[in-house]
This record gives sequence, C-alpha cells and structure tokens, in this order.
Amino acid sequence: MHSFNILTILSLASSSLAIGVFERAVGGACNTPNGGGTCEKTGNCVLSGFNMASYCPNDPDGVQCCVKKTCSTPKGSGTCINTADKGSCKGAMVPGYCPGDDTIQCCVPGASPPSPPSGGGNGADVVAAAVKEEGLPYVWGGGGCSGPSKGGFDCSGLTQYAICQAVDKTIPRTAQTQYHSSLGKHMPRAEAKAGDLIFWADGGDCANDVAHVGIFMRDGWMVNAAHTGTPVREQSIWTSSGGESICPDAVRFW
Repeated sequence: MHSFNILTILSLASSSLAIGVFERAVGGACNTPNGGGTCEKTGNCVLSGFNMASYCPNDPDGVQCCVKKTCSTPKGSGTCINTADKGSCKGAMVPGYCPGDDTIQCCVPGASPPSPPSGGGNGADVVAAAVKEEGLPYVWGGGGCSGPSKGGFDCSGLTQYAICQAVDKTIPRTAQTQYHSSLGKHMPRAEAKAGDLIFWADGGDCANDVAHVGIFMRDGWMVNAAHTGTPVREQSIWTSSGGESICPDAVRFW
C-alpha cells in the first residue's frame, strides 16, 4: 500500500510537471536569431508576426515562435510576416525591410501589390521601374528581380530589377556580366535611348573590369544606385571618376 502511494504520487508529479512545461512553452517567451517572440500556434501568428520553427522545443506540432516586428517601406508601414501567409495580407508584400531572408516580408495594409512583369515592355518601362525605387539606399549586393534586399539596391541589382519588371527578362546579376551578356544588344553610347544600360570600368578596361552600371534616361541623365551613402537617384552622366571611365557601348535588353 505504501509502495502504491509513492508510485501514485510520482505519477501525479510527473503529469503536473509535463503540464507545467507545456503551459510555460505555449505563451512563453522564445528567442530566435531574428528577434524574440512568444510561443504560439502558427495560425495565431498570421498578420501579427512571422513564425520560426524549432525555438519552442517543448511544444507539440503546430506551435512555433511568433516574432512580432513592425516595418517601414516606401509604400508605408506594416508588419513582418512569412510569405507563406501572403494570401492573408490585404495589401502589398514588400521584400527587403524585415530580418532574415526574403521568406519574411513586410505586409503593408492597403498598399497596391507590385505589378507582375508585363513582358514586351519598352525602354520607358525600364526607366519607370527604376524611378519607382528612388530614395532607397545603396546596399552592396542588394536587390534583384524580386525587388530590394537588405533594404536597398546596388547598381546592378537595380538594373536587373528594372529589366525583370519591364520586359520579364532575367539578365545576369553583376555589371561585368550584364555588359557582356548575349541577351543584350550593344550599340555606340551616343545612340543610347531611354532604358538602355550604360557602364563604367576600372581604368576604362571594359573587357575585364566593368565596375558600375546605370540606366540611361535622356541626354546627360541616368538613374542609378551609385555608391554607399547615396540613395537610388537621378543624376548627370559622368565620364570618369575615382579611376573609373565610361564604356563606349550602351547595352539594350528591351
């Protein structure tokens, strides 16, 4: 009888401990590389934050760490959510303004979703796609076909984005490979039209050392992501600076 009572007490204690662990985990604090949050059922995190698995180890399936973060974009302010939940976002999903990779994006309520690539666009469409991103910061390695990343664009990330959006064509990612891509048509820079890409190379060596690219707008003007400390902007076309000289050819991808 005495032995039975001990086993019963141990069993009850074990059950109470399990319940206590469960109660502490669901609704309890959790920490992830992208911020702290609360352990919640995944469905409860939609539009209030983004889910991260494996940070609530005592929880059953379907419970993950819900990290809640606000975000601010040129389209307005919103909340960082998982792209898997984008169907619940009544607005625009904007990449590049939340922690982590592009699976976590800013849901901006009421903003217009980005237009899908139209295909068959022209040079004016290339310019328009880039101009819409004016004001975003220069970020080394930033941007691509899906938009800004790490909060902004670098020079070739902006040009790749503009071509993707305007003509539904994925060109190479770097300035050097864009200049030599077989997808483009070379022509003398003097014949450039709106939407053509213009390039600069270290020491003027356009065969091997292309270092910068911008989008021709009109005589004397371009839109580009120039360098750290300057945003995406319109500026006058320069011929040489800091050891870089303009290349003789423009390249057309539209």
